[in-house]
Amino acid sequence: MAKGLFATYHPAVCMLFFLAAIGFAFSTQHPAYVALSCTVSGAYLVYLRGWRPFLRTMGTCIPPVVFVGLLNSLFNAAGATILWQWGPFCICVEGLWYGVAMGGMLTAVLLWFACYNEVMTEDKFTYLFGRRLPTVSLMVTMVSRWVPRMVSRGRSAHDSQEALIGGYDPSKKGKLQRGVRTATVLVGLGMEDSIQTADSMSARGYGSAMRTSYARFKWHARERVAIGALGVLIVANAALLATDAVAFAFYPLVSPIELSWGYATYALMLGMPFCVELERLRRPRHGSSYTGQPRTRVGVPDAKKMGGSAT
Repeated sequence: MAKGLFATYHPAVCMLFFLAAIGFAFSTQHPAYVALSCTVSGAYLVYLRGWRPFLRTMGTCIPPVVFVGLLNSLFNAAGATILWQWGPFCICVEGLWYGVAMGGMLTAVLLWFACYNEVMTEDKFTYLFGRRLPTVSLMVTMVSRWVPRMVSRGRSAHDSQEALIGGYDPSKKGKLQRGVRTATVLVGLGMEDSIQTADSMSARGYGSAMRTSYARFKWHARERVAIGALGVLIVANAALLATDAVAFAFYPLVSPIELSWGYATYALMLGMPFCVELERLRRPRHGSSYTGQPRTRVGVPDAKKMGGSAT
């Protein structure tokens, strides 16, 4: 279960938030907006998974970001400030800025998707789209479950081969043989799982009637307030993007970054999960916690019912 109070909200609220965060991250290349998106998504991922998974994710994101930035600055010579030139190739300050903005946008999107995987589990996705898009929701759920399982099984098969065969052959032929054996094992396991899944679905009457959900998510006052505030912030940020209020030019010269109230609106929308956490600061009422579940005392008998007196 994901950490944080926002993950306990209705799946519609969580889905709307991540659609907005990822959509706006794709929509603008303004350096301030890109920096806000990267910072908030990184902080939220650290809150959900910790520093080590965050650093591993950043290690995966940094190489393509650097590659995109260098490639753009090398082949795009539309800038006015030239830093280095060799024949038809040149590196401009404006191209570097544009490459950094593109790389930051890609990093923000990847980080938001990592946060999405922690909060929006398969059961929540199926709850939202199981009745309206049953085939699509089933495929997405099965693929999201199948990929990590195959990766784990691939590692187990590789370790088992190393333990049974013994030794490690670093040559290309040895690597190819190990890869073929591992792929053969994974194909066999995948076919076996597909047959079992098909038999299980047929036994449970899949497709015979409208699908029902095991998990039930109810709307409370907190979800209504959150989705209302989120809708207002989405409309405000969309209006800013539509009117070019946050437009930014990289060529031929980089535009100056000016302060705007739109930054606060965007930061407030992205910081919705952290704003939700403020509910924890409220003092519990009538012995109930922030989740709304009453506290119970276990192992303490009632003295009046037992016919004695409490000591």
